[in-house]
Amino acid sequence: MKRLIAIDGNSLMHRAYYALPPMVTKDGTPTGAVYGFISMLLKLLSYEPDYLLVAFDMHGPTFRHEQYAEYKAGRRETPEDLRPQFPLLKKVLTAMGIAVYECERYEADDILGTFSRIANEKGVDALLVTGDRDALQLIGEHTHVLMTKKGITDTVEYDEAALTEQYGLTPARMPDLKGLMGDGSDNIPGIPGVGEKTALKLLKKYGSMEEVLHHAEEEKGALREKLIGYADLARMSYKLGVIDTAAPVDEGLEQCRLDVSKMKNAVPVMMELELRSLIGRLPAGKVPELSREAKRDVSSVRVADKNGLEKMMEDIAGAKHIAVHMGDGMQIAVQPDLQYEIMAGHTLLDAGLSAQEALLALKGTLEDSKVQKYMFDSKRHRHVLSQYGIELRGVNFDGMLADYLLHAIHPAPSLEILCTERGLTPGAAALLQIADGMEVEMREKGMDALYRNVELPLAGVLFDMEKTGFRVDREILKDLSGQFAKRLADLEKEIYGLCDGAFNILSPKQLGTVLFEKLKLPAQKKTKSGYSTDAEVLDKLMELHPVVPLIVGYRFLSKLKSTFLDAMFALIRADGKIHTSFNQNVTATGRISSAEPNLQNIPVRTELGREVRRAFIASAGCALVGADYSQIELRLLAHMSGDEVMIEAFRSGEDIHAHTAAEVFGVPQDQVTSAQRSAAKAVNFGIVYGISDFGLARNIGVSRHEAGEFIKRYLDRFAGVNRFMKECVEEGRRKGYAQTLLGRRRELPEITSPNYNTRSFGERVAMNMPIQGTAADIIKLAMVHVQSALLEGGYKAKLILQVHDELIIDTPLDEVGQVKEILLNCMQNAMELRVPLLAEVKSGRSWFDTK
Repeated sequence: MKRLIAIDGNSLMHRAYYALPPMVTKDGTPTGAVYGFISMLLKLLSYEPDYLLVAFDMHGPTFRHEQYAEYKAGRRETPEDLRPQFPLLKKVLTAMGIAVYECERYEADDILGTFSRIANEKGVDALLVTGDRDALQLIGEHTHVLMTKKGITDTVEYDEAALTEQYGLTPARMPDLKGLMGDGSDNIPGIPGVGEKTALKLLKKYGSMEEVLHHAEEEKGALREKLIGYADLARMSYKLGVIDTAAPVDEGLEQCRLDVSKMKNAVPVMMELELRSLIGRLPAGKVPELSREAKRDVSSVRVADKNGLEKMMEDIAGAKHIAVHMGDGMQIAVQPDLQYEIMAGHTLLDAGLSAQEALLALKGTLEDSKVQKYMFDSKRHRHVLSQYGIELRGVNFDGMLADYLLHAIHPAPSLEILCTERGLTPGAAALLQIADGMEVEMREKGMDALYRNVELPLAGVLFDMEKTGFRVDREILKDLSGQFAKRLADLEKEIYGLCDGAFNILSPKQLGTVLFEKLKLPAQKKTKSGYSTDAEVLDKLMELHPVVPLIVGYRFLSKLKSTFLDAMFALIRADGKIHTSFNQNVTATGRISSAEPNLQNIPVRTELGREVRRAFIASAGCALVGADYSQIELRLLAHMSGDEVMIEAFRSGEDIHAHTAAEVFGVPQDQVTSAQRSAAKAVNFGIVYGISDFGLARNIGVSRHEAGEFIKRYLDRFAGVNRFMKECVEEGRRKGYAQTLLGRRRELPEITSPNYNTRSFGERVAMNMPIQGTAADIIKLAMVHVQSALLEGGYKAKLILQVHDELIIDTPLDEVGQVKEILLNCMQNAMELRVPLLAEVKSGRSWFDTK
């Protein structure tokens, strides 16, 4: 049978808004809910619908308001940054060719009900997508409901069997349930004091609401009185809860027919809204032309055999530059309007080309540093080429890195998306078309040196690090896993003893029941699934019962074991090493991140977390040489703010936290207490992140008033820091971006948001991006210098890891002394500041030893 998907637009937009972090375009337009909605819609295409529509509520009273004036009264206002997203969503949907419906005096669920009836009458199945339980009454043999439970990804599909299993009711009895218990979200009263549990019990006993009311006299006590006294209220509530399946929709089912090939027509408006990552998920279809850049027609030459390969090599011989793109296939271009499509594989008519034949023919060109290479994600290309013994040299343009610098918040994840945005045919020739324009834009924005001297050479450094890998001692991992398992078992016994029984400690639902019902601890907050037991809640309960610290420790240890010990075994390759992937274009601040495994997530502030580092060891005959910047962000704060008090403290080599405490508390430095130093340290590290009195109070265990006074004294004493932070916010609001010392930009669309929380986030980013981003630039620069020094000196030592402000080099034992000196020199002289850049160098067999 054919299928209709009908979506409750209001329901899903609200779900998306609260499920996802805020997103805004460069000009401050909020788009987070639109992103979430379209993401969900694209997933629904897996159902292969023949018809698709999105229904919305109209602003204004409905026929239900005419029946009950207080219907939906008291419902909170739509958030300021969600309201303008509805017309944006409708604009995207219309461009996609998706039917959008609104009906005066009726609600979205009435439209869903009407179309499900029309569909069923025409022999078409209907899938209704909503977060509103009212729609469950529409379920039938050919109508199912896909209910969003949590956010937009956790869904349950209900048919008649699933509904009966959960509620013990048929679809027709769902309005009876609402009549008895009401609905607080819609301000439908029901019978006061009757909740879902009681209502379901009554319906199971009597069958329907009318029968419940008919037998009211048979009930006892207060329930009897309520059923008798509020019968009319129940009947009105029932009526309000019934979906009208005869809403006056103007058009029929054919107007909802879906043509997925037309969805690409939304690319221009999606680019306008900077929804770049969603474009690559659109179904295949002709991409409309965009006017951002002059489009050039590209001719393709198919290279499918050895003769074609030889002809291509003759054509490109002597070229001073070459663009290469490897995706599903491979394209080569030396002209912006002509590209060669290399068809690797075999055909029925000839033997075809192997990838090896094609690449080896290009080996000389790819390894010739005098021939400039144009690519998108050159690091990925290096990995592919290295499998064939080809060493890529002479990379002149990397479209991924250029786009990352120009669009730090939403960088293009693929060449296809970058080309789609610019109205170009994806492939190698497009790289030659866009390179000049992107390089001009980087120069105009002051990022050319950052691109040429840092990001571009760093791609090669990261490739070498990924290829080299980090040796792991399986026995140490195994031993640590065993130790952690024993400690978990001991904790489990202690927890069960204090709670007088066993339960699943890692189940929030079971833990909530034990803590708040069995142990009678004060519940802090509730979620739809029960009591919240998140870290914030447990932190508040820490002093109230001895089991709480044990539960926190159990959670931490369990995550450490599963994520960083047990999972690590599967990642160790045949060479005995883990080869993490370094992401160069993910964080908006410029920080490098890592994946599979994410080595930056190994917790190092706890003794157990640091133990994991013992398993990462040097290669045979080598030692690890590691260096870590000392308080680099604070040193940058001193330099960039020009605060003379802080600058002098660093120049004199004092303990910066003790110095800060002495300044703020007005005592000699040798009389600073550990508590005062801790408070100063918390503010020093938190000040550029907009630390609040509440946050500081929680961190150092003082009252909010005391914390507020401390922050005030700090800002009074370090007036340069105070001025700098205010200037960062003002400049960010005026320019629309924050900038590092090396020119890296992070757009600040959040800073003009009408939403207070989003705007506050933008202000915090304006303060910390110049510091954090510059720290990222400096360690990247140090990595490039270290790699260069090692290669030029002919050393066998290899840079293998960068985590936060730390570098690790796998070093032959006879090179340890020289490598220590090289590492220290490159890190401390990466950039000249008003205060010294200091790094501490250590060596040892394991990563643990270098800290």
